[in-house]
Amino acid sequence: MNKRIIFALLYRDGNFFLSRNFSLQKVGDVNWLKNNFGFGETCHFIDELMIIMVKKSPSLEDYKKYFEDIYELRKNIFVPITLGGGIRNLENAKNCFLNGADKVLINTSFYKDGDLINEINYNYGSKAITLMLDYKIKTENLGRVIFTDCGTKNYHKLNNEIISKISNSDCGEVIINSIDQDGTGAGLDFEALDLFPLNFKKPLLLMGGSGKPEHIKEALNKDQLSGIVTANLFNFLGTGLEISRNMAINSGIKLAKFEKLDLNT
Repeated sequence: MNKRIIFALLYRDGNFFLSRNFSLQKVGDVNWLKNNFGFGETCHFIDELMIIMVKKSPSLEDYKKYFEDIYELRKNIFVPITLGGGIRNLENAKNCFLNGADKVLINTSFYKDGDLINEINYNYGSKAITLMLDYKIKTENLGRVIFTDCGTKNYHKLNNEIISKISNSDCGEVIINSIDQDGTGAGLDFEALDLFPLNFKKPLLLMGGSGKPEHIKEALNKDQLSGIVTANLFNFLGTGLEISRNMAINSGIKLAKFEKLDLNT
């Protein structure tokens, strides 16, 4: 199967954000994103786009604005889109699908409501569910620890028990996201892959720390990884994703080859 490069946008209160160790910095609204980065053309060089609501407990009004801005972005985007963040029930997920999602992103709810993924799977299929696993590397021999609620609550040590639970769940793929590496551009936490068995049942993606094309190529070369996710706006929008994709393809990594679309015709 082809590897994947996935770009993630972080959204809250009508604006997009940079994140460093889950501390957010506002960069601009949907018009800023389109005008400054030609967003849409950038998506010729990614396999999928994620737009993540990073507000704790978003309201119906928050989601309404979220979907309005997603509608604006989708006009020139022709790759699969994953929406999510704050999904707490089937109705939240349904609204994401009605507003253009090919997949929904589940995080905190997986740990707090074991039935939600089953419900989404029953209605939309497991391939429509992406599970995000946020973690920190803790001291005192705790190793890596899962955090929920936008990285604010310590949930459980990332161990064989929780990995088995994830493997046997109805999600279609798993993203492991390092809070420590998030936004640093210093490279990814490849050691986290050692916690997952080689026969892990789900496609596995890595997020947190990519800051240059070489990081993307290094991740895609890992046999365990199906792909890489980056939310690094300033490092990869513009020409960064194009350079990354070409570098990976030229090194022999199996990525889909796209023909660039002319949006003016």
